[in-house]
Amino acid sequence: MPGDLARKVGVSLSPGGPIARAMPGFESRPGQLRMALAWAEALETPRVLIAEAATGIGKTLAYLVPAILSGRKTIVSTGTRTLQQQLMDNDIPLVRDILQYPFSCAVLKGRGNYLCMRRWKRFRAEPLFEFAREAGYFPAMQAFAETTRTGDVSECVGVPEDARVWGEVNARSEMCDASTCGETERCHLAAARRRAADADVVVVNHHLFFADLSLRERLGPGRGGDEGRFGEVLPRADAVVFDEAHGVEETASVFFGVTVSLGRARELARDIKRTAAKAGDGWGALLPMAEQFRLVAESAFDAVGDGEARFALPAPSVGTPFGRKASALLRAGEELALSLSDGVPGGERGPDAAGADPGTDRDPLLRRVRSFLDDLGSILSSDSASAVAWAERRGASVSLHRTPVEVSPVLSGTLWGEPIPFLLTSATLSVSGDLSYFRERVGLARVDARELIVDNEFDFAGRALFYVPQGLPDPSDSAFPAAAAAETREILSCSGGGALVLCTSYRTLSALTEVLRGTLPHILYVQGDAPRAHLLRAFREGEDTVLIGTGTFWEGVDVPGASLRCVVIDKLPFASPSDPVTSARIRALRDRGADPFMEYQLPEAVLSLRQGVGRLLRRGDDYGVVALLDRRVSTRGYGELFRANLPPARWTDDRTEVAAFFRRFHGEKGKEEKG
Repeated sequence: MPGDLARKVGVSLSPGGPIARAMPGFESRPGQLRMALAWAEALETPRVLIAEAATGIGKTLAYLVPAILSGRKTIVSTGTRTLQQQLMDNDIPLVRDILQYPFSCAVLKGRGNYLCMRRWKRFRAEPLFEFAREAGYFPAMQAFAETTRTGDVSECVGVPEDARVWGEVNARSEMCDASTCGETERCHLAAARRRAADADVVVVNHHLFFADLSLRERLGPGRGGDEGRFGEVLPRADAVVFDEAHGVEETASVFFGVTVSLGRARELARDIKRTAAKAGDGWGALLPMAEQFRLVAESAFDAVGDGEARFALPAPSVGTPFGRKASALLRAGEELALSLSDGVPGGERGPDAAGADPGTDRDPLLRRVRSFLDDLGSILSSDSASAVAWAERRGASVSLHRTPVEVSPVLSGTLWGEPIPFLLTSATLSVSGDLSYFRERVGLARVDARELIVDNEFDFAGRALFYVPQGLPDPSDSAFPAAAAAETREILSCSGGGALVLCTSYRTLSALTEVLRGTLPHILYVQGDAPRAHLLRAFREGEDTVLIGTGTFWEGVDVPGASLRCVVIDKLPFASPSDPVTSARIRALRDRGADPFMEYQLPEAVLSLRQGVGRLLRRGDDYGVVALLDRRVSTRGYGELFRANLPPARWTDDRTEVAAFFRRFHGEKGKEEKG
């Protein structure tokens, strides 16, 4: 028999319920109601629910309505800050208006998203811009600092969220020392946390959730929560929802791992030199030491090798160039830490002086040096059986990482033992209708969890077409990028633009861009030309534009309507076995006697392809073509698994059928507009 909560949820989402009455054109969706009732049951039990809900089911309402009606304090964790904002701006206000049920909500972001009034006060007195082009942001920042009620930098009109200058004035943990701060009454971060502590629904993202979880794990029992002095702090909750749960494993791996970068070392040296130059007496010795630290860091990071993107970190033994230089960096850092802790006097300037207050700056700087050394030492001493050390180079940017080979044991021990209901939901969690792969990867294999798969309700058979062109070279062939670019141009001539081109590598992206830029009768947007959010906004607002991107555009792109009527995918999205993290996971599976291809590489690629294809139909009246430029989906035995995991649409290898498909729908659209 359904419980009281299930009955309330059923009434709310029924054809004649309050949501149907309040939303013009609302259609009761059986899949949405099934998911909502299953979540209501999990909330009452409590237990874990894993729910795959296809695009168009309306999963946001399906989890918000039961959570709110349950009266439980609920944390909703989303995949990105963009989805956070969508929930706060659209979905939650809609539910509040419809249900007429009293509840409060708050959004909480990571420290770097909030303006620090103490740091702003000092920056305002002496603005220092690392990039001269950002100096023009100062008037907008000043107006924002004087009027903001939240301190959320995303609300600052005219200054991008990713502007480097925010790093000078945000509330990063290593810059924060509440015991010496004169702005505690005006602290935006503290205010945001108070709002979250009082709210019934708290919206965060996976990065913040797992940053907090990893902090609690490091602090140990009884030392997390509000007692944590530095780092992120989430309020205790009675229920947790992971939306876009397919990203849980990778995000958790980042925050249960460690990262250091050359940029971090340079910034640290710069800030020590700035403080020393302002402070004068007693700090002068730090100027050459900080400069030496910077030079040694640049030499050490340069010694990691010439690889691009992600590559294995060289062995850090003292006999190798990298090992010698990494050891020298550790020594230089220790000398800095020693001078900061023992050799620098407190100084006599007050905290309100325009210059640096040495007594105030010393502890944060020392913490930052110690944190850098601890993280670097952790990377250099990685146990290859449990963690993999790797490097990443993007142009002049170099970073070192330590990532757990498997995060499932950590999640099993730190998260799923909590006696509260959890919901993990996404459009792509299962492989061939089986959720066991996802459960294994996130530590739920041995947890008593209910499973639910709600299939797609869109008419893919009538409104979508899958196209695999004939005659293209194999993706491993050096001729593939040029051939793929030429085929893409022909496909776009059929669609008339309105296309998202998804690439699995920067090599293909570059080849496509070179061929298409200047030759298409459409506006072309390319990843890297502008921030991701700006590109998506421009693409969404233009009906015949083309957007080319790599991994970051495979998910979280929601462009309903004719602006996105064609998705071109260069090849099956197998992770490169040369990627250090992928290689370590393959090796771990092989050591256990498992088949890495069947048990890891193939399921991951299937789920990734489903994510990419999921960009096409976002509502019932959408239509379009998915063009997959990889003949292996038709010629290899495993291709059948990919096809079986995609929506039931017609497949063709004839481009004339693609052209006919678009002519038909363009003709129907023209008739509707005339009518």
